[in-house]
Amino acid sequence: MTTPDTARFPLGVSLHTLDPEQRPETAALLAGSSVKYLELWEPDFDKSERHVDEMRRLLAAAGVQARTVHANFGSGLDLSSPDADVRAAGLEAFRAALDLAVRMSAPIIVVHASAEPISDATRAARMADARRSIQTMAKMAGDAGCRIAVELLPRSCLGNSAAELLALLEGVDPATAGACLDTNHLMDGFAALPDAARTLGARLIALHLSDYDGVDEKHWPPLRGVIDWPAFLQALSDVHFPGPLNYEATLDGQTPAEKLAFLERNYIALTS
Repeated sequence: MTTPDTARFPLGVSLHTLDPEQRPETAALLAGSSVKYLELWEPDFDKSERHVDEMRRLLAAAGVQARTVHANFGSGLDLSSPDADVRAAGLEAFRAALDLAVRMSAPIIVVHASAEPISDATRAARMADARRSIQTMAKMAGDAGCRIAVELLPRSCLGNSAAELLALLEGVDPATAGACLDTNHLMDGFAALPDAARTLGARLIALHLSDYDGVDEKHWPPLRGVIDWPAFLQALSDVHFPGPLNYEATLDGQTPAEKLAFLERNYIALTS
């Protein structure tokens, strides 16, 4: 196996993993760090004009870009639900994330195609409803100059494999929609993670990076579980993945500064 070109993958992190409140003082810590990109968690992000302006200023000064905004999700916001009111609520949650993305100049909104559980008997119908929701969101995002990234989800959720995720995206313009691969969502299929990246190929536009036990999602830091990281990084190189290694993991440390220090050490170990 050739050596993956890890230098092409800058460091990103979901800001709420450093600081659940996503405060300006945590953004200020990023100045001089290895972090170049952030994901913002829309439900807990202060969307007041003052806060947004301050965060934009601090991130610009730190040389950090807000790259993704994660939309809210859950059973009451299920974009695949047979209940039209539930689907409408999910689209409203997406609109809120899209609005924040535009205000923070973030080009991508991460979305979940469904909640769970989903039975085999209803899966085809739920896939059809989810596709319609995805088409609507992709059109909205494209009109705003953004894209959506539909996340690979665990267990019985829709999009729980690379093939099913591509089926959800079938017929949607790649300029407006792609995939987000969460590395701890393949359950006992962890050995197929490099294959999943290759299957998604050019559709892969975002990552949620963490490790796990090969049974169920844990969101451990990379190198603490079962994932073959060199093989996965090689697959990312092979498909010319364009984005950062965005950590969505429980980071060691009590304070944002301690978590940031651990994040940088882990990133160096992962990419060395």
